Amino acid sequence: MFIDTEETRALRQKYNLQMQQSGIKTFQDMDRVEMQALESGDLAQRYKELIALGISISKGCYG
Repeated sequence: MFIDTEETRALRQKYNLQMQQSGIKTFQDMDRVEMQALESGDLAQRYKELIALGISISKGCYG
């Protein structure tokens, strides 16, 4: 049912690169916002990822 974590990361990197190379500013802006959100600040990145995982599980989103 689930894809291997490393496979998921590889696919995500592949498609993120394609979006970046498309020249569409929206994709570049989304990438910038994601990078800012994952920066350590009041919460470390690992806690932010755990929160996101909890939200995705509660919403039934496993991708």
